[in-house]
Amino acid sequence: MEFRKGVLFVRLHGSFNDDAINDFNDKVKEVIVISGIKYVVLNISDLNMLSYNAIKEIKKLKKILSKLGGKLFLFGGNFKELKTLVNLENELNVFEKVVI
Repeated sequence: MEFRKGVLFVRLHGSFNDDAINDFNDKVKEVIVISGIKYVVLNISDLNMLSYNAIKEIKKLKKILSKLGGKLFLFGGNFKELKTLVNLENELNVFEKVVI
């Protein structure tokens, strides 16, 4: 994780499966709630697997940020087909490039 210019950048690696969800909740969601961070970019370009429950966690994070008046963004072109398959593009802002 890295925090720059009011945005929390989180790079996800490997498999975002049921085992990784607790880690994600403890390290990412908890920091967001405690710190009141409003803008989060999830970099999924290094993911090779995303479970259904992990998708649900991403959607929950989006709801949390919406309640705080913030936004969640997905970054990483390698997962474009999966994002389309699970209909995340219609619910989240998806980018192939992030410039700050």
